[in-house]
Amino acid sequence: MTPKTRTRWRMALPALMALALAMPAAAQDAPTEPAALTAAQFAPAVIRTDSIAGAYEVVHWAEAGLVFVASVPSFDKGSAGFIHVLDANDLRPIRRIQLPRRPFALALDRSAGRLYAGNTLDGSLTVIDARGGQILDTIQLGQPEGEGFEHTRMIVLDEDKGLAFVTSPGRKGVTWIVDTRAGELLHRIEGGLWTAGAAYDAGAGRFYAGGGGIEEIAVIDAGGERVGAISTGDTTEEGEDASQHFFVNLAIDAEGQRLFAADADKGALYVFDIASGKVAAQVPVGPGTLDVAYNPARSEIYATWRGEKAGTGGLAVIDAQDYAVKQRLSLPTNPNSLEVGEDGRTLFVTVKAPHDKEHPDYREGAMDSVIRVDLERLGEGGE
Repeated sequence: MTPKTRTRWRMALPALMALALAMPAAAQDAPTEPAALTAAQFAPAVIRTDSIAGAYEVVHWAEAGLVFVASVPSFDKGSAGFIHVLDANDLRPIRRIQLPRRPFALALDRSAGRLYAGNTLDGSLTVIDARGGQILDTIQLGQPEGEGFEHTRMIVLDEDKGLAFVTSPGRKGVTWIVDTRAGELLHRIEGGLWTAGAAYDAGAGRFYAGGGGIEEIAVIDAGGERVGAISTGDTTEEGEDASQHFFVNLAIDAEGQRLFAADADKGALYVFDIASGKVAAQVPVGPGTLDVAYNPARSEIYATWRGEKAGTGGLAVIDAQDYAVKQRLSLPTNPNSLEVGEDGRTLFVTVKAPHDKEHPDYREGAMDSVIRVDLERLGEGGE
């Protein structure tokens, strides 16, 4: 990463905490093999709605047949946020829940029927009744404004233990552990640079927090102790400028004990063997690599890349055994968040319209998109 690009990252950290509004114009070439599927090729597999202003994370609830989408139409202080509730089969709008704080991240406790929204710019969580939409609680975690502000980013849950793990990126990374049953903060764990990505192994009681620095991935137990770290070994000096990676999002294969890390710096997917802490594979994805999801039902990994500053991004489908890129889907303009459906047969993706008026795809008033991909039908459209 060049000094100019690194400066862009530092300036964009609040947006990265909100799942990256803008990505740096890194001097990277998007991989060309295999060629991206044309719109005609993947059209039979896709349902799309271009109807949400400021779409960020998406969560699927199969039992209720619903998809929840976090929405932040405005970054103006004091503006409202929303949760859009869609039909999981056809993305038909069902209801819209207005929140006093702006939600970016989402996590669903399916056993309790509670939705947790990460209010990135306020350093808090909002607890929502997932069936009826009532706001149940707000849990303040970090300092919401001023010098030393602490934003929330990703949320993962341990439903059995009643715990929420929440990351907070910044020069001084923070991870919070919340008692979701009592609605109280249990632990605050400091350490790391740009602590952003999150993955959890419920069986082992291990939480993984991805970021940058010398030890890019922190390992934290359910009791709030930092018990280890996973590192590429590529960064040998402290500080932002020395960091060679930024693992902005993580996914886990708990059975195979692998971590998948989306590296925004390198435009690549890194695969780690958890037991050894070693890099098992590195897969080029594309400039502005952002989200990653693992689908054990199909033994596939999915990764989004957002493209160059004036370009467009897409979705990569990666074989989880040999790490070959099976398919590339062009998804203009900036693919963002991923959610694998609970049955492993569908994938939900949010796609953001460009906000930069100099971008060739910019249109005043353009809405963000939610896409439902039938993974079993990809490529049925032919040439």
